[in-house]
Amino acid sequence: MISAERQQSLRPWPRWLGWVGIALLIAAIPAALGAMTIPANEYKAWGVDAVDCDGPISVYLFAVPTLLIYGTGAIVNGRYFRNRLNLVFAAFSALLCVLIAANIASAVGEQVHMERDLQACR
Repeated sequence: MISAERQQSLRPWPRWLGWVGIALLIAAIPAALGAMTIPANEYKAWGVDAVDCDGPISVYLFAVPTLLIYGTGAIVNGRYFRNRLNLVFAAFSALLCVLIAANIASAVGEQVHMERDLQACR
């Protein structure tokens, strides 16, 4: 086990900054839930087979910033995985990144489908 002084010297930032990062990850949870649950085509979510003229911008609006926040959180906390708290936040951030990326992929697929559809909005 690494001593506390040695572990603190391995990090290039002050200890309080790590807690600010964890607070940011916790504060971004509502945006992450929105990024995972917003459908790319609202009409299909309601059960109507129609083209959504807004496109997947509503998904991108939440998904891209939260993907950047949680991707950074996974990388930074993953570098110091020997600390259990960092390991938990790294795994949580990585899981959210995968779920948000799945919603982005479905939004991209919906956009490709909308561009190929003859009923496309113009």
